[in-house]
Amino acid sequence: MIVTMTLELSDEPGQLLDALQPVADNGGNIVSITHQRGKETPRGTLPVEIAFEILEERLDDVLEGLQEKGIRVAQFGEEKFHESVTVVLVGHIVEGDVTDTIQRVEEEGVKIVDFSMAMPDEKEDTSSARLTVNATCQDKIDAAMTSLDGICEKKDLVKVEPIGV
Repeated sequence: MIVTMTLELSDEPGQLLDALQPVADNGGNIVSITHQRGKETPRGTLPVEIAFEILEERLDDVLEGLQEKGIRVAQFGEEKFHESVTVVLVGHIVEGDVTDTIQRVEEEGVKIVDFSMAMPDEKEDTSSARLTVNATCQDKIDAAMTSLDGICEKKDLVKVEPIGV
């Protein structure tokens, strides 16, 4: 299963490592980390969203480990993703508003759990991005890929899929 949670961490060296330790100790595999350093909570902490894959029976141990370390879990969402696909987009991705692209794909009930981008040296050259999309069923993956096909057509991007297994 893949779990997403938002933690509140103090802005001190080692806090992120401490927060990830219970995940590692219980055999979890980190899928993504979003560290929002400039976005302080009313309590003076920093929100950090982590998504990780873990066996369902080990999840309570992770939560206990975080509690023992005094790490506040601000938001918790258990997402039982079973399907995944990785695609590569090629074109003028930034000019095509990459945030809009991600939001429109996720409207299909999927989650983009990994995103990486290669930027060209020259503005007129094309860029590429790798996206990993997770969903609860193949139908949602199919709907997201159909939506992405339409987005690529409108934004003049090329989609290459699937990548890997």
